[in-house]
Amino acid sequence: MRALRPTALLPLGFSLLLALLVGCPRRPVEAPIGPAPPQPAGVTINLWTIWNAEPRRSALAEIVKDFEAANPGVRVKVTSYEPDAYKTTIKVALGGGQPPDIYFVWSGEKMLHNFVRGGKAADLTPYLDENHGEWRRRLVPASLERFTFDGKVRGVPYLLQCTFFFYNKALFEQHGWQPPKTWNELVALCRKIKAAGITPIALGNTQKWPAHHYPFVLTQRLMGKEASERQYDPLGPGDYSHPAFVQALRMFQDFAQQGFFNKSPNGTSRENARALFYSGQTAMFYTGTWDFARFSQGGEAPEEFWDKWDFFNFPSVEGGKGDQTALAGSADGYVVLAGSPVAEQAVRFLEFMTRVEQARKFVDKCQELVQVVGAVDPEKAAPHLRKYARMVEAAKEIDPWMDTMMEATVADEYMNGVQALLAGTMTPEEVIQKTRERQAQVKQRMQAGGSASAGG
Repeated sequence: MRALRPTALLPLGFSLLLALLVGCPRRPVEAPIGPAPPQPAGVTINLWTIWNAEPRRSALAEIVKDFEAANPGVRVKVTSYEPDAYKTTIKVALGGGQPPDIYFVWSGEKMLHNFVRGGKAADLTPYLDENHGEWRRRLVPASLERFTFDGKVRGVPYLLQCTFFFYNKALFEQHGWQPPKTWNELVALCRKIKAAGITPIALGNTQKWPAHHYPFVLTQRLMGKEASERQYDPLGPGDYSHPAFVQALRMFQDFAQQGFFNKSPNGTSRENARALFYSGQTAMFYTGTWDFARFSQGGEAPEEFWDKWDFFNFPSVEGGKGDQTALAGSADGYVVLAGSPVAEQAVRFLEFMTRVEQARKFVDKCQELVQVVGAVDPEKAAPHLRKYARMVEAAKEIDPWMDTMMEATVADEYMNGVQALLAGTMTPEEVIQKTRERQAQVKQRMQAGGSASAGG
């Protein structure tokens, strides 16, 4: 079986995010994609998403309401799942249950690649190329590339998420601390924070994926994006034998052993870790831009915290071969189920969802970077969103998260190992050995013609 490979990425691809930030002098013409098909009475589109909390939930509900008003006789039934539970639920449904017509995915091997291999993702290319490619031109090219395989578009990107160190500005100003630029500076800063009687960083790792972000970025800083990504493809040459994988885990282990995280991170949830941060019990929290809304007006953080946070990129690693200023993150989005009986209506919902007017409504409500050109109105965007958009526009490289790029069972093996590393029950060498063994098993199974994991 030949490996599925994304179409080669544009040199940067995110240059159009300047248009995302400042808007377009002329809004793209948004003609409906082809003639609307006859609408049978009582058509229902089942959509599954991880947008289970505000403000995303109500923002999606508004899009659905507008779409249904413009398409009489078509109903969109939204089912929201907790993100970690969803990863299993969608695989079971696609593997033989009752799958939805539209479903949320993270780009990468763990989900999208696997679903494409299994014939679960419809080819959207003809729709994007209708009307001289009007829909295609509406989407940010680099994000669309992450949903493109062998020249065929298999999904629609919607949000670009990146991870950063969020920090408490009030605490930093009070103690004279400065955001670090190198890993050694981060270690020195954490020592100062700990000496002041404050926990440096909140970490909630019950879901296993949060802690893996540390060795993931360290690996990228040490060996570079292309070298690390070559390891992920289960049908490629990668076997995780590069010494940078062990070195990154050793650096993370040393960092954790110095007591820079809250007590029992493996027994702390993401929600509790977030609360430790906005309640002032920790000075920093490594998290994603999905938390912008939670820390701002209308979110779960208390009002006194709304203007007391900022964020900085993961520091550089001295002597590393990778891009030391690269951002960590990727686009997520939605896929139409191949063979869905309401595929035409499902595609038209995604086209409607990515019109500039709808995208701007979502941005205004959620303060997230929607991957539609002209989606961000600078007059309405909060300062943090404007800063994020500028960082993305300036980035030479955005590296997708390791757990989304790995095959699912390999990612689980690695994350289980990182959790055990935190608990002191495994060494870095043992973590990588287990990961290598799992990768070899997956490669053997796939070369023999079996699927990578459930749902594929």
